Amino acid sequence: MSMTFRGGAVAMVAHLTMILLIYFLAAMAVHAMHQRHLSRPEPEGFEQILLIPSNQAGRIEGIVRELCRELLYRGKSFRLTVVADRTEAETITIIEKLMQRQGMETSYLPAVPADIERVAQTDHTFRLIDLRESEQ
Repeated sequence: MSMTFRGGAVAMVAHLTMILLIYFLAAMAVHAMHQRHLSRPEPEGFEQILLIPSNQAGRIEGIVRELCRELLYRGKSFRLTVVADRTEAETITIIEKLMQRQGMETSYLPAVPADIERVAQTDHTFRLIDLRESEQ
């Protein structure tokens, strides 16, 4: 009879140890999620992006993905306006697909506004990404 009691006690201790391990792992998971939450920067509001792709079809996907990742990580909502003409149809198609995957719409301008440099320097909610300068 004492053999049965001893076996039951071992099973009970093993069961309680398993419960304590589960509680410990759950506490560690909550702590890790809290630390991750604290490491994220505060949301920064809204930003208007003006993108001049200039026939960068080979690079545009990576550029737009990185832009979206950065802004979404910072908690910023944004609007993307693309300055492109009809000769950049492939680039525009790539941008549209990427933005649709994000659930966002893109607006277009046929030409670069004349005062864009001044606006980019004075308006801090506005960002100009001009890929014409990086053409090679």
